[in-house]
Amino acid sequence: MKRAIGVLAVVLALGTGPWAGAGQVVPPPGGGLRRGQVQPPDRLGELEARVWARFGESVRAQLRLEPAKFRALQDAMQAFQAERQEVNRARASLRHRLRDPALPDLPEAEARALLSEMVRLQEKELDLYKREQVRLLEVLTPSQLVLFYRLREDFAQRIQELRQGRPGGPGIGAGIGGGPEFDGGGGPGEEQGRI
Repeated sequence: MKRAIGVLAVVLALGTGPWAGAGQVVPPPGGGLRRGQVQPPDRLGELEARVWARFGESVRAQLRLEPAKFRALQDAMQAFQAERQEVNRARASLRHRLRDPALPDLPEAEARALLSEMVRLQEKELDLYKREQVRLLEVLTPSQLVLFYRLREDFAQRIQELRQGRPGGPGIGAGIGGGPEFDGGGGPGEEQGRI
C-alpha cells in the first residue's frame, strides 16, 4: 500500500491526470500476453483511476458544476498537462542536484549557473500558473477557482501525508495549486495536473 501511495504521489508530482487517461494499462514489453494467459489486474492503475475519479467527483460536487462545465474544466487542465509535467521534471532534477553531497564544493561558476536555473524555473512556473489561471477563469468564476485551488491543495496534502505515513501531519507548503514553489510538488494544474 505504501508503494501505491508513493507512486500516486509521483503521479501527482509529474502531473498525470487530471482525469483523462488515468488508469490506462500499458502492455508489458515483449509482445504482451501469450495465448491462454490472463492479464493480471493493474492495481496501481486502478487505484490511480479511483483516486482521480473521487477527486473529480469532489470537485464537481463542491463547485456545483454541470457536466459540460466539468468537461470544460478537465479540458482546460489537460491543455497544460505536458507543460506542467516538464516543469515538475525540471523541479525534481533541480531538487536532486541541490541534495548532492558535493554541493558545498561546487565551483563558483557552476553555483551561479545553478542559481540562474532556479530563477528561470520559477519564472517558467509563474508564467504557466498565470496562463492556466486565465484559461481556468474562462470556465470557472473567481470564487469557484479559489475553491478549486483549495480542493486541489487539500487533495495533494492528503496524498503527501499518506505517502509519509503521517495522516494529519504537517502539510507540504503551497505546493499543488498554491503557486510556484520548489518544495512540495507543483503549482496549479499539475496536478498537479493533475487537476
